[in-house]
Amino acid sequence: MREYREFTMKRIMVATDFSDVSYVASSYAKQLAKCFAAKVLLVHIVNNEQTTHQKETSISSLPEHMDTAEAEMQRMASAFSYDDVLCSVIMRTGQIRQTILDLIKERDVDLLVVGTHGKGHKHGEELGSVAETLLRAAPCPVLTVSKCVRLDACENTHERSVLFPTDFSEPSHAVLPYAESLVRYLGGRMLLLHVDEKQTSSHKEEFQALMKEMKYPTIVSESITRLGCPADAVVAVSTEKHVDFIVMGVHGADQAGKAHNYGTAFDVIRRAKCPVFTLFTQYKDKTDEKPQEEMTEAEEFQLQQQRLAVHHS
Repeated sequence: MREYREFTMKRIMVATDFSDVSYVASSYAKQLAKCFAAKVLLVHIVNNEQTTHQKETSISSLPEHMDTAEAEMQRMASAFSYDDVLCSVIMRTGQIRQTILDLIKERDVDLLVVGTHGKGHKHGEELGSVAETLLRAAPCPVLTVSKCVRLDACENTHERSVLFPTDFSEPSHAVLPYAESLVRYLGGRMLLLHVDEKQTSSHKEEFQALMKEMKYPTIVSESITRLGCPADAVVAVSTEKHVDFIVMGVHGADQAGKAHNYGTAFDVIRRAKCPVFTLFTQYKDKTDEKPQEEMTEAEEFQLQQQRLAVHHS
């Protein structure tokens, strides 16, 4: 049995670009901060290269952009303070993804909250376009929020539920403590889900083995097995069961190219009607000490576009 790791949230970073979905993400960050008694770091990154070329907009210079952004950040911070949530404002210039990653390490962030625009996001909403690329690079869990989610997941209006999809792999097991801790802090219940793509069985033994690794297995209310496409099944079950959060492990491929689930996680995030927690884990190949080369941002973007093209075809 592996060592149990309690998931705590002392610092929650929420990145905003002042789009509609960013305000929804901010609302979730506020609710989670109250639940975990955490501090919120409200972050806005000004892409100085894009701002330099914005000659046709009313904000044509970096200083004007910074002044406007700072005023809105202070307004948002006041809303946090009104709800007794400790909040700090951080503004930086630079490349959005890398600056966010640097801030996560610099401020020892426990959770990144970011809005994702899903299908049909507006041109110019940069943060949503890089949200998914942060999933495999962020050293902390990432909560992605779309503007279509409901806003009462952390309120005491109902019994909260968390869906934990698992393929019973080692990376999937590694994320289990985070899902368990979230359920306990919310005072809710956990639903386990496994999806078979070709043939289905109850997987009773695998579910039992998974629960033996849990510190509080009694929070599991249901173990579900579905047949079909993993992303379709996860989204369908989350809708049927009216879950408040989905917690997924996002992991890369091993040397044989197996267990690569980037596409599944991205599809779930785009389509789910509830926020999705993700934590990147990586297979370790003990026979090959050569580190896996990280994709460039351009390569990641191209890969995402290919997946979108396949999904809509």
